[in-house]
Amino acid sequence: MAAYKALLTVDLSGANTAQKAVFYESLKIETWQRLGQMESVWRCSWNDTEYDTAVEAIKADVNKAALAASIQRYPYAFQLGTNIVKSF
Repeated sequence: MAAYKALLTVDLSGANTAQKAVFYESLKIETWQRLGQMESVWRCSWNDTEYDTAVEAIKADVNKAALAASIQRYPYAFQLGTNIVKSF
């Protein structure tokens, strides 16, 4: 087990402003934090977890946010590791 940090980017270019607001609020509820001033880049961390557990948590959080916001198309990518996610 380790402390993992995730960097997430989501393409919501097909969503309207209200849908984006609901999506982002859902991520915040799941303890995701917006990275700097970038609208669709987020970070999150987990302490004492397995890698696969963190991967499943990321997928679940994104899918839950999309469902809450009624967004059908939401391509995303993430990077997961033990280093701190930084922005400048």
